Amino acid sequence: MCSILKQNPDKESNKEYPSNMGQKWTIEEENTLLSELDKNLTIEIIALSHNRTTGGIIGRQRNIAYNMYRTNVSIEEIIIKTKLNREQITEIIARKENPTYSKEKNKEKNKETVKPKNKLKPEKVKTFSLENEVIEIKNEIKFLKNTMNELVGMMKAVYEFEDA
Repeated sequence: MCSILKQNPDKESNKEYPSNMGQKWTIEEENTLLSELDKNLTIEIIALSHNRTTGGIIGRQRNIAYNMYRTNVSIEEIIIKTKLNREQITEIIARKENPTYSKEKNKEKNKETVKPKNKLKPEKVKTFSLENEVIEIKNEIKFLKNTMNELVGMMKAVYEFEDA
């Protein structure tokens, strides 16, 4: 097919992935990513231009935000540079600095009682909440799949390097 795609490391599947998937990011590529975010390009277009997955772009965007935070860049500046909002950045920081954060947050969500608004029945509100949680879980699974695929790609590259 075209050169920006590579065969899936899982030989049972014929699915192809972007050629840079799992490859180490360079400083220049990160700067290009920030420039593209500044131009308000969509994640999908950015992924195509970098020959990476959308999950890879989002993951790098989050890593850049966290690294900026660790170097004492203000939250306002991180928002401007990464196009993430304050809530997303706070979530990223909490997850990176506390590995059990996600589990604790889910426990808190389950403890909260849902109060009906706008004359909705409590069951209806609860359904919306469950739907949102399912969507969030699906997104997390997609992110984990992309991360796993990137790791498999890196491992394959290491083995190929050792064999060479």
